[in-house]
Amino acid sequence: MPDYAAHHARPEADRDDLRFARLIAPLLGDGYALAQALSTDRGSAQDAVQAAALRAWQRMGQLREDGKARAWFLAIVVNECRSSWRKRRAVPMDVESSNEAISWPAGIDQRLDVRSAMGQLKRDDRVVLSLRFLMDLTVDETAAVLAISPSAVKARTARAATRFRQLLKDEATS
Repeated sequence: MPDYAAHHARPEADRDDLRFARLIAPLLGDGYALAQALSTDRGSAQDAVQAAALRAWQRMGQLREDGKARAWFLAIVVNECRSSWRKRRAVPMDVESSNEAISWPAGIDQRLDVRSAMGQLKRDDRVVLSLRFLMDLTVDETAAVLAISPSAVKARTARAATRFRQLLKDEATS
């Protein structure tokens, strides 16, 4: 258990707390959106973001440039999601199948198809597509999050997008 009293006895700890509140706290929603895209259930996503927020708070001194806080925090979220994948067995997405036709509002079917296709992708494909298109990170930011080169991000994104489009096409024809 962290020793909060000892933490606050250091003046730099107060600066880290303020810096966390200014830089990371506003990113918790983005972190949750990313974790939810990468996780099989809402609880896992919440756990990952909570663990990532704690880890970021503990390591605020390691963030060198304030301008890179988003990529730094999202990298922690991705790492927490990966850590939970190793700890848990894969659980299928909570999509119920039914023979009964459901009348959804317009646009819902397409969102369900997208969610289903994302769920069928390999985890690394989901990560790169989520970072690039859900979180709207640049190639360079995505490279920083994944600790790979920008050219590797471009290649992974292209391959993952091709697989994703094929899965969407398969969903549409079934």
